[in-house]
Amino acid sequence: MASSQPPIPAAFSAETRGAPPERPPRLPDVVAERLQNDLLAQGLRPGDRLPTEPQLVERYGVSRTVIREAGRILEQRGLVDIRPGRGMTVSKPDGSAIVRHYSLMLGMNATTFQQLMETRLIIEVEVTALAAARRTEEDLDELRASVGRVERHMSDYQVCLEEDVRFHEIVTRAGGNPFFSWFMDPVNTCLRESYEDAGSYLASLPQTLAEHGAILEAIAAADSDAAREAARAHLNRVVSQQDELVPGREPR
Repeated sequence: MASSQPPIPAAFSAETRGAPPERPPRLPDVVAERLQNDLLAQGLRPGDRLPTEPQLVERYGVSRTVIREAGRILEQRGLVDIRPGRGMTVSKPDGSAIVRHYSLMLGMNATTFQQLMETRLIIEVEVTALAAARRTEEDLDELRASVGRVERHMSDYQVCLEEDVRFHEIVTRAGGNPFFSWFMDPVNTCLRESYEDAGSYLASLPQTLAEHGAILEAIAAADSDAAREAARAHLNRVVSQQDELVPGREPR
């Protein structure tokens, strides 16, 4: 993974005439950017192994400490996976970094449950319409299995919540565009973590089950308009009951 970029300078200066000096970038941040650019330029794919730590030290002309910190930066971005004895390998994008950011924003009351639901509403309604046009028989089998599992475990909070999230993940995947899943799956995961009152969730479960059934029926019929309306009705109902489902999620 040879780099065509010039060596990293030993010092960084951001001073410009007539302007106050800016804080120079940290060396691990610079190395992380170089390593990321090289990784992308080489077209490395999930599971591919990056050069060893000594090789990276030689290539970038920095210490092992800097290489390790740069690796942690890329790991936080979800770009690489670091394991003892194996070094760095390219990760499969899974949206986990986005989940952490969304959860942090909600936890700090920088955003609200309703704002996250509004984002989901705008996107998922149209994704559901596309799912009706693009779904496969395998998608339909998975959706039916998810609904069926909820019907058999109506009093099991954990099972029903997991299947609730999985149902929406299957619909998103049926939309036929991986970007939908990369964006929506973290949103759905974050929303799942927002539910803290099992009693309120289970009380609304019959409505959720009926609404999922309507979405499934429209997708099975390849009726994009009906799927769009069924998804909108379901998500609007969840927003309207946010005070019961996720109490205390208002901004400061």
